[in-house]
Amino acid sequence: MRCSTDTSRALESWQVVLGSVAITGHLLAVLAMVLAAPSGPWPSEEGGTLSTPPQFAYSLNNLIPAEYLKSVGMTNNYHFLDNRPAMPGVSFEVRLKDKSGNDRGTLKFPEANRNFWVRHRQSLLAGGLADDQPVEPPQGEMIPAPNRSAPTARIWKMDGDRGLELRRVPEHLIPRDRPVFRPSEQSLLLARSYARYLCRTHGAATAELIRHTGEPITPAVMFTSGQPPAAAVNELISSFGELPE
Repeated sequence: MRCSTDTSRALESWQVVLGSVAITGHLLAVLAMVLAAPSGPWPSEEGGTLSTPPQFAYSLNNLIPAEYLKSVGMTNNYHFLDNRPAMPGVSFEVRLKDKSGNDRGTLKFPEANRNFWVRHRQSLLAGGLADDQPVEPPQGEMIPAPNRSAPTARIWKMDGDRGLELRRVPEHLIPRDRPVFRPSEQSLLLARSYARYLCRTHGAATAELIRHTGEPITPAVMFTSGQPPAAAVNELISSFGELPE
């Protein structure tokens, strides 16, 4: 009986040791992957560079089979987008009008007087409106069929000094001498949905959604004398047009 008890205790001790080793190895694999991720971008004359990870972490991470972390679904190195300052700044405003075309006010988002959580959600919405996609012009001339109109596409077009305006143009008139962009389908869906929501909430008939984007100021301005160039702080204004309720 005593022999059986000792055997059980020895078995439990080995189970504890093996469990501790497995847990330690798992935490070591996760920690090595986190430490082996590049950091940055850091300010430099080139505009920002990524720093290589510590050599010990890089070597240790290479010793751990990549299939292990994939099998447990833990391949994130915990370096999130919030640590990336090189993202464009995006905000938007909505100009509401009634059925007679009278102005019913302008709403700006993210709203400065809201709490952090609401402003965070509005910032995510603003970021979704800035998902522009390149437009490839047709390779040749397209001739529509009899009694049919030429195919069209929505693109951003310059509108004088106002900035960009979303317009629908025939595909054969898409410029070929410069890059052309359009909002993604998800951006259009977000714009239409939020404009419809604001129209119903404020009793308006139409809503013009205007996006404001600003490119991030590169760290290179820290190494230049004088004021940064005006182009570095310019804001691009893009109008999605008046969206009906």
